Parts: sequence; structure tokens; C-alpha cells
Amino acid sequence: MSVRKESDSQTARVLWILSALAKVPQASVRELSTETGIPVSSVYRLLDHLVFSGFVHKTSSGHYGAGAAAVQLAERYWDSSLASGTVAPYLRQLSQDSGELAAFIVAHGAESVCVETIESTQALRCSYSVGTSHPLTLGASGTMLMALMSREQRAEIFDFHDVDAPSRTRLEQACESAFGAGYAVSLSEVEEGVWCVSSPVTDLNGELQAVVSLMAPAQRSLERQAELIQQTCRTALSLSGGIK
Repeated sequence: MSVRKESDSQTARVLWILSALAKVPQASVRELSTETGIPVSSVYRLLDHLVFSGFVHKTSSGHYGAGAAAVQLAERYWDSSLASGTVAPYLRQLSQDSGELAAFIVAHGAESVCVETIESTQALRCSYSVGTSHPLTLGASGTMLMALMSREQRAEIFDFHDVDAPSRTRLEQACESAFGAGYAVSLSEVEEGVWCVSSPVTDLNGELQAVVSLMAPAQRSLERQAELIQQTCRTALSLSGGIK
């Protein structure tokens, strides 16, 4: 799927509005217009259709948020992928074995989105909730997700986020390294003092579905990186081919 905003397709514009609403509890028409690049008049028209279909809800204040149909769709995603006995138990085991936060993260357009997480029980721990999103250009999760994409797909992502030439070179090198190693690591890229390792989950055909990420405070993780990397890669490998 292209990450570009420029499109004359009404379907594409509807999807961009839904993607924008997925990031925030509520948004105004003008905020949606700014986020998507769609003219205000067109946003109003498309929102009318989305409200009528139940995918968007209009509040008493005139703002817009996810509607009942969107919630039902999210529940079906949960039923078919996350609660089917293939994701949550593995993340729970990884979190228990490592003592750290384990997450299941997917690529959505030009961003990484957390769709499941098991938090650490330790007093000093990272916080990363379901629905959290970041540019794919940041952190181990983004690097690993991009590593299994084509150069053309990565170029679109770089264009979308206005990545400069030196950063593109650095990110391409990081992706090549992650592809070869089967994992990516980062430190303080998304949040200061947080170390992260990510490893890919693929389907039966070897196509990327998501990444398993383990996040920990740097002061606790740096001395046992090898152990945490091994645990994360083992979990991702166990999940690969098993997500229906």
C-alpha cells in the first residue's frame, strides 16, 4: 500500500481519514484536513458517508471519532489474529522470561502501530500501550519492519516523513543490517533511556506480518542484550507461520 497522501481516489481519501482518526480519540474537520491534505469541503462530504455507515461518530461538540462499525472491525481483527491463541500467550511468556515489556507491532502506512502489549511487572519499566504509533523511521520496530520492505517502499516512507539524504543513508544501512541479522536494536530513539530489540514475524509464505519487540530501561538491558535479543528472536520465530 502506498503511503502517499496525493490521490484523486475517493476510496483513498476515505482511508486516509480513517487512518487519521485511528491516531486520536477525536478530531475536528480542520484537523483532519491538515493531517490528510484533503480540502475541508471534501472532508465534510466524506465524513457524512462515514457517519451514515457507522465507521465514524460525530460528537455533540462537532468533533469526529471512531464509530461503532470501526470498533466492531477492530474486534474482528482481535478475534482473527490476536486472540486466536497465537500472539498473546507468546508475548506473555516473553515478558515473563525477560522481565520486560513485550509488544506486537505492525506497519500501517508510514507508521508502526502497537496492536498488543504485555507490560513488565518490575517497578522501573517501560510503558507502551495498544494503539501507540510512531514513524517507521524511528526505533528498532520501524527499522525491522522496513528491512523486509523493498527499497521503493522505503523510499516512499522516507519521502512521506521528509527524511534528509544523510538520514536515508543511515536508515538504509540499518535496514540492511537488520535484514541480515534477523533483528534490530535501538537506544533512546523513540523515548529517552529506552532500549528496544525487534524481530520479524512472517506468514507461511515468508511475507512480513509484524514484529515482536522487547523494550526495557537502558540501565537494566545493556548488560544482557544478547540474552534479550535471543529471547525476542525465538518468540518471533515461534509465531512465524502461525498467525491466521
